[in-house]
Amino acid sequence: MADTKKNTTEEKNVKLNPKIWEVPINKDLVAQVLYVYFSNERKGTANAKTRGAVSGGGKKPWRQKGTGRARQGSIRSPLWTKGGVTFVPNDRNWKKTVNRKMKNKAVCMMLSERLSNKELTFSDIDIKKDLKNIRDSVKKELTSKTLVISSDENIEKALRNMEKVNVVKAEKINAKHLADCKKVIVDNEIIKILEERLTNGK
Repeated sequence: MADTKKNTTEEKNVKLNPKIWEVPINKDLVAQVLYVYFSNERKGTANAKTRGAVSGGGKKPWRQKGTGRARQGSIRSPLWTKGGVTFVPNDRNWKKTVNRKMKNKAVCMMLSERLSNKELTFSDIDIKKDLKNIRDSVKKELTSKTLVISSDENIEKALRNMEKVNVVKAEKINAKHLADCKKVIVDNEIIKILEERLTNGK
């Protein structure tokens, strides 16, 4: 990609918005936003039985008084081995929320960091000309996942079957997408769309 013509924003005379591409990183904010995304992916499918769901225990183990032992009403009490569970994790809801301003800020920070670390490149992605370059670039770095930010459906169809490539539209990009990939390629055609979305038109 680096050797193709017109593959940078400078050659396209595109002015980058510093509110998006020059934002200092705040690791605490990014971590908080990522924590929400990962937490929301949890299914909450852990299951256990309460004393009402455990079989048996219909009869009192021994009489109330006179045995010298503590009184017991059922062998399925949580105090007993193989008894029910007191606070069951059934259908636990792991959903958390974070406001849109924090989400967008985290994306801006991560994009800025990738750009400063030279892990983000801009390109005029042409399916006929650049598809082979993208594929070859990914094959050279098999340990790195590449994120392609583009709203072109043809690009998505051409690259979605590649194991190390993830194509995301500018309208749907979030911090989790950026955290999951090492390299980022931004289609020049969606720079303004991306900036408009992350700044809410400001």
